[in-house]
Amino acid sequence: MGPVEGMLRSLLELRHPAQVIPICGRSETLKDRLDRLAAGVPADHPVQIKVVGFTREMDEFMTVSHLLVGKPGGLTMSEALVKGLGFVVVNPIPGQEERNTDHLLEECVAIPCNNLPVLAWKIDRLLDDPGRVAEMRANALRLAKPDAARTIVNTLASLRQARRPT
Repeated sequence: MGPVEGMLRSLLELRHPAQVIPICGRSETLKDRLDRLAAGVPADHPVQIKVVGFTREMDEFMTVSHLLVGKPGGLTMSEALVKGLGFVVVNPIPGQEERNTDHLLEECVAIPCNNLPVLAWKIDRLLDDPGRVAEMRANALRLAKPDAARTIVNTLASLRQARRPT
């Protein structure tokens, strides 16, 4: 969602070596555009791009990632926290994504970037400070609720059991 092609063009300006993995979901049009952009990146460029379409392996991609750049939708945010990912929030949708952004910022898990031309600069500044990245990771793990689904199911089962007549 959002200005993925613009984000990717900005990320090509990173000073730090990086592998950027845009996940396109089911949008073949977006994947084709990003594949063309990635094909134009020289092999010796410090930023390499690996475009992925629809995948069921988000867990694995997040496991090997250091930062997540994008929008803080509920599921994405929950998964990122469990993986201890710092977040670079880009143009959140008004409403829930803005509230999620506020929460991530207040808990020092994220930095905002609503201006794509400075995206690479902001990430470079963040990567220049490994202590801050480590702090974001620790804060993400502190906020994570990896057993949330199990807790909800167990709570509902307990409530149902308590309501049964004896």
